[in-house]
Amino acid sequence: MRIRRGGPGWAVILGAAALAATTVALTRLWLPAAFATGAAALVTIVAGIWTSRGAKTLTERDRYRRGLAGLMVLGRHGRLPRVRDLHDAVTLGVHPASGARLPEFITRDITARLCEQLGRGRFVLIVGESTAGKSRAAYEAVRARCPDHQLIQPAGKEALAAATQAAREHSRAVLWLDDLERFLGADGLSGAAVGNVLAEPGGDRLIVATMRAEEYAKYSGRTGGIDGPSRDAVRRGWEVLRLATRLTLPRTWSPDELERAARHCEDTSIREALKHSDRFGVAEYLAAGPQLLADLQDAWAPGTHPRAAALVTAATDARRVGIHRPLPRAVLNDLHRHYLDRRGGRLLRPESPEEAILWATTPLHATSSLLLPHDNETYLAFDYLIDAVAKDPVAPEVLITLLNGATAEEAMEIGELAWSWHSLIVAEKAFQDAQDAGHIPGVVRRCHLIRERDGSAAGLRFACRELRRHAERDPDGLEALKLADLVAWETAHNGDSGAALLQLERLYLRAAEVLGNNHETTLNVKFGVAYWTGMRGNHRAAAGLMSRVAEDCARSLGSTHRMTVSARQATSREIGHAGDWDLAIRTMRELVRDLETRQQHPDDLRSVRSQLAYLLTQAEDHAGALPLWRELLEESNTIHGRLSLYTLSYRTELADCIGHCGDPAEAVRLLTDTAADAARLEDPPSTNVLGIGRSLAMWIGEAGDPAEAVRKFDDLVATAIRCRGTDDGWTLGLRRRRAHWVGESGDAAAAVRELEQLTVDAAGDDWMLRHVRESLAHWRERTGS
Repeated sequence: MRIRRGGPGWAVILGAAALAATTVALTRLWLPAAFATGAAALVTIVAGIWTSRGAKTLTERDRYRRGLAGLMVLGRHGRLPRVRDLHDAVTLGVHPASGARLPEFITRDITARLCEQLGRGRFVLIVGESTAGKSRAAYEAVRARCPDHQLIQPAGKEALAAATQAAREHSRAVLWLDDLERFLGADGLSGAAVGNVLAEPGGDRLIVATMRAEEYAKYSGRTGGIDGPSRDAVRRGWEVLRLATRLTLPRTWSPDELERAARHCEDTSIREALKHSDRFGVAEYLAAGPQLLADLQDAWAPGTHPRAAALVTAATDARRVGIHRPLPRAVLNDLHRHYLDRRGGRLLRPESPEEAILWATTPLHATSSLLLPHDNETYLAFDYLIDAVAKDPVAPEVLITLLNGATAEEAMEIGELAWSWHSLIVAEKAFQDAQDAGHIPGVVRRCHLIRERDGSAAGLRFACRELRRHAERDPDGLEALKLADLVAWETAHNGDSGAALLQLERLYLRAAEVLGNNHETTLNVKFGVAYWTGMRGNHRAAAGLMSRVAEDCARSLGSTHRMTVSARQATSREIGHAGDWDLAIRTMRELVRDLETRQQHPDDLRSVRSQLAYLLTQAEDHAGALPLWRELLEESNTIHGRLSLYTLSYRTELADCIGHCGDPAEAVRLLTDTAADAARLEDPPSTNVLGIGRSLAMWIGEAGDPAEAVRKFDDLVATAIRCRGTDDGWTLGLRRRRAHWVGESGDAAAAVRELEQLTVDAAGDDWMLRHVRESLAHWRERTGS
């Protein structure tokens, strides 16, 4: 029920009272007694109905206001405040500054455009680094542009439904979403909710939001490929972000901004900030970000505040892995012990827990503190620290502690990050926690991890077990159909792509009957049919099938949907493998241009850029692929760090490309460094680590030492057998590569014998068997047999 903001409830009651009074007066005047009595009775009934309705409306409004009180910031009399009544920007997320609550506002370069966008009744998002001045710029623009609007500031995700409803109810409203990432993800803001607010007829409704650049990058896809962290939550978040007009606010100030600031030198805080403008942004310095970071680093010194430093670092890492809720003190106490012990424990002479919390929450010169206190003894790390600290992997024991009480989406985020850092035990626990919460993506990613760690047979067994469990409840339910698709793919990964293709073809008919031809799950199954047709070697047929999948997805899901984009890039890949690499590269470049023009989800753009580099490599245009691999590596190294599996993979691709460009010695050098970093990861080796070793062994051989290449492959085969089994595709593939270098070492006959044995051992893997036979034909020709 829509509760209007005015006073119809009291109006109805007062109207009823007035009607009753009028009736009494009339009965005392000229009406005949019978008529007057009837009129009085009628009006009494009507007045009673009016009074009842008015009381009900008032009761509902009281309940509505009481609900709002726990969800949103309210003004006097329990009502939403008007913008002009706001006198404390700190409550809206503006960082306080040294010396005073707020220094005088210096007009930023984006201010004019910001006000212009607000004048159009838009969803405006200001993106920038922490303490760039985002919230202050937004606050001042809103105050100037719409002082009479109601300000709606939800306290968290749980308040979003009430907040968006309130925004629709008020004809002039500003929905204020500072640190927008707090409102995205599972049970968070949706694109539909934003659209409903902006599409409400009549009035002037605005959505004003701020977001740190690193968080925007996470939701815009710069944190991994198409299967990167929390893909469902990321894509849901992107559906919100793509509706916004984005304005970027740099942390460092422009010459014009500094000149404007210089006119306010009577303000000592601004004058001091200007002295450091060569290193820090003015707003950044005013919010004491650099000073607080230095304080945190100095606090580790023995006898100072090492316990506080451990608490702050724990809270910061929690935010780094996607938990943006204030954490209870008890959780931080558990977490901080790891950081304290790692730095020296009692040798640091740590202060008492009470002293640590007091120091960490004490504002620096009346400005921000390292830990921001919230209700019920909960604390949040100062967001400046998230951008400033090193991107080192978070320890497994910390991740395990954070999983206690994490939501399904938070567990997925932790799982993906743990996997990227090769903490596979933690990753599986995280996915299992999501699975136990009824989250099907948790089942799927857990299956992928099991295959990665234990081999394809183990992945298939897990998928079959989960399908049986869900099919017993509802064999035609959506979850069972998705898991049947998973089983088919795992069957193919386990070597039987023929059986997998039959499963997918039958599943497509079943899904079309249950869900319809245009359902995303049905189209996903159809994609699998096309994909595995290509993997079985029929690339021309696969290109045609995949092209039709792309058309169906565009028609049913939209041209920007990830399935449409995936099908288009897969079509280009199949065209290339069918023999027309020029057309494949041309269509992939067209796809890149399309995505850039449409501001498509950067996740998809990143994936297509990787595929373009792959196609260039396959077409032997290694010089064209080289700059793309360099760009992808640079992005990954900045975002994920040197030891992330994403980064290790791109380092391998770049080294391979350099080797193909004619410098095998440099490829060996780069891969040796990459393998050394990979060796620091937890056992068992992932397929990424085996892939690094495979590339290193190959380029050692290409650089002129085939015997050493054979020795390297011996080690890799032994590792694959130990971790994945003798029949796994990786084990068989490494044996095939080893046989090649045995031949290159001068013993072609031995290479033939090994490959002949491999045709027997790989009989159950049709994809591998095809490649083994190709290698065998090559070496038989070399021996003249």
